[in-house]
Amino acid sequence: MKDLDIVAGAGIWGCTVARRLAEAGRKVLVLERRPVAGGNVRCETDRSTGIEVHVYGSHIFHTHSREVWDFIRRFTDFNGYQHKVLAMYKGAVYHLPLGLTLINKFFGVELKPGEVDAFMSDPAHSTAIFDAFFRGYTSKQWGRPPEAIDPGIIKRVPVRGNYDTNYFNDYWQGIPSDGYNALFDRLLDHPSITVECNRAVTLGEIVRSDARKVYYSGPVDSLFDYRFGALPWRSLRFETEKLDVADFQGTSVMNYTEADVPWTRIHEFKHYHPELKDAMSAPATVICREYPKTWAPGDEPYYPVNTPESSALLARYAQEAAKVPNLVVGGRLGQYKYYDMDQAVLAALELDLGLR
Repeated sequence: MKDLDIVAGAGIWGCTVARRLAEAGRKVLVLERRPVAGGNVRCETDRSTGIEVHVYGSHIFHTHSREVWDFIRRFTDFNGYQHKVLAMYKGAVYHLPLGLTLINKFFGVELKPGEVDAFMSDPAHSTAIFDAFFRGYTSKQWGRPPEAIDPGIIKRVPVRGNYDTNYFNDYWQGIPSDGYNALFDRLLDHPSITVECNRAVTLGEIVRSDARKVYYSGPVDSLFDYRFGALPWRSLRFETEKLDVADFQGTSVMNYTEADVPWTRIHEFKHYHPELKDAMSAPATVICREYPKTWAPGDEPYYPVNTPESSALLARYAQEAAKVPNLVVGGRLGQYKYYDMDQAVLAALELDLGLR
């Protein structure tokens, strides 16, 4: 089977690796433990409204990389959606990120662009912003009490001296015009790629395999049966609800920054496809409340918890992985990195496939 490569995990990293291998002339077997490909970017379409529901939370494709954009555009067009995030604090709605729009409304002032830095250098102003928009949200996201969150974090938060309320600065962004699922279907649509779903991979299978390489993108600690202990993750819980209203919140994502509100944000998915007039005008909508939680075995891992201890534990697992000659570990879970989608694609494009 040296003419075969195995890709274990059909998320964005694994599908990109599989496509590169196939186009380089390799036969590829993609194994996915879930019933369908797509990883955490997988979507479902609500049949009655046509709304594309992001099953595992909102995903917006955005990138500065021409290489990534050119590659992904081979498989889909994008609808030009520009991501905006609003924040609810004490019953009032503010535009994120931190810039003139938020600052002027919050403090009831009319700053000009050149006045922002001096205004935010006042500890009273920076602390007030931190307490309103970052302390409670961060404590929920990372499972720490609000008192344990360092106000010094605000010094590392970019402050825009203008009224730009686009959440991302990336040159290119949007949602696939015909949905994320079609993107994954096309990435894997190649005569040299075979896909098997509901198929998890064990370390023993990898060791015994005579495939040239096994590209694994699942949790690296799980692959080794947590022999050194589990890497710490933050997980998420989602409550999805269909409502008989045409528009629930008027935007795709609303953050809830106060610590006593149990969810961090509410997603309203119809706003990701303003070009789909039937879905936008439907007298119903689909929302999702997102609740952070501490990861436990059986939960989906979402956010790595980067500490000196987790870095040391990751290094031990990396050493074990290096002992398996045909194993390549990558992706968000395998590398224990919080990749945006474009970063995962770029990592897969830059990966040395050893085909020279």
